[in-house]
Amino acid sequence: MIPADADELVTSQDIAAKYKVNDANVAYWVTLEDFPEGWPSGPGRTLVRDAALVDDWLRKTLPVYWAQGQDSENPYDLPEGGPKDLVTLSDICAWEGKALGRTEPVPEGTLRSYMSKKPPKMPGPDRVPGDGQRPEVTERRWFRETAYAFVNRPRRMRRQTKPEGPAATAQAPAADGVSPDRAATTRTGYVDAQAIATTYSVSGQTARGWTRVEGFPQAGENGYSAAEVDEWVRHNRQRSWTAAQRRAELTSQAWPESPATGSSADAQDELALAAESASDAGEQGELKAEMIGPRYGLSERTGLQWINTKEKREGGKVIRRAFPTPLRTRPRTYDALAVDAWVKEHRPHVWAASKGTGPALVNPLPEGDPLDLLDIYDFAEVLGMATRGEPLARETIHAYHARGQVPFADRTAGDGKKPRVLQDHWYRRTVYNFVLSRRGSGNFDVRG
Repeated sequence: MIPADADELVTSQDIAAKYKVNDANVAYWVTLEDFPEGWPSGPGRTLVRDAALVDDWLRKTLPVYWAQGQDSENPYDLPEGGPKDLVTLSDICAWEGKALGRTEPVPEGTLRSYMSKKPPKMPGPDRVPGDGQRPEVTERRWFRETAYAFVNRPRRMRRQTKPEGPAATAQAPAADGVSPDRAATTRTGYVDAQAIATTYSVSGQTARGWTRVEGFPQAGENGYSAAEVDEWVRHNRQRSWTAAQRRAELTSQAWPESPATGSSADAQDELALAAESASDAGEQGELKAEMIGPRYGLSERTGLQWINTKEKREGGKVIRRAFPTPLRTRPRTYDALAVDAWVKEHRPHVWAASKGTGPALVNPLPEGDPLDLLDIYDFAEVLGMATRGEPLARETIHAYHARGQVPFADRTAGDGKKPRVLQDHWYRRTVYNFVLSRRGSGNFDVRG
């Protein structure tokens, strides 16, 4: 029976057409408990629903899809203003959060990572400090029209306040050689290439290579479905899958939830949870090589890189100690206290992050004008001296840059600004803000 107050009736096909989704999306929506009920109507007894109730449900539950169905250039009701008004990255974070139906802004790191991607998912700033234009700005700014075009962009998929597919709760089949009780539980949510690399302890380049393989799950606006990625890896990269299961067993840790926004910072937070279990495993005084990274909230790969660190001397003075000698070689096992001492001395920012204490900086940040231009090698020196007492290797900082793990450059070759630059440059304050905002650095004092 048709409700008396129903003005317009829509079928599932009508809903899919209006909100620019496929029939499978609507087929899932109708299974949700609070989705508006339908009733048979017409000669063919076709199931119909109240269009207004459907629209209201989508507005509250899936705002991104709701916006796709609105005949408006400003569906999220963003503040009015002139197209050339200057807005900050924080403003855009708040509007992006509103577009996603969140009560909190999107983290700035998420949008910075969008600018670092190739091609960029978010436009760079229209104005930067020292660009010679008026009015003068002291931080990166965007025109309102640029920001609104980004927020109101067409979106293929977004993580919403409710899952967009049935949440997988059943345990994934065990990989070869791994017992079923140790197999990872299927994850929900979305991940980016960096989070995939972190989960499976492969390089960023390898993870990005996987995403280009035919048959790899398609990415939506917010990244790749974590459950689909896990299933693909289980079937197509069994060695990486088995290694991930083994790490879960070593740390007595359940499979980590995927990052909510796809940012690498979120992935690091998840890994920090694994650190507690790894720490417990080391209470007996010994650590397997695979347990070193997770002990401090990092990936297994990072710990395995540390154990190759050699002693470094300058003028007969030891400026970097070699990683502790293993107690045994099969399997490689280390004294937990010796490893702790090495990390505390040579990776103080990591130690501070894992313990929640300072100090974190090995050396104070050099004084200088906040608008000084630093190239990538200056960046490597500042970051390395502050966090480990020696500049980062060139290949290391280039890898950080390629993976989008450093801030978007303030100046680029051919940007038409003064003074002319031939490669990426950062303002000193951008570099310093990055050093102090990294996990484990914060506003700690310099080590005495």
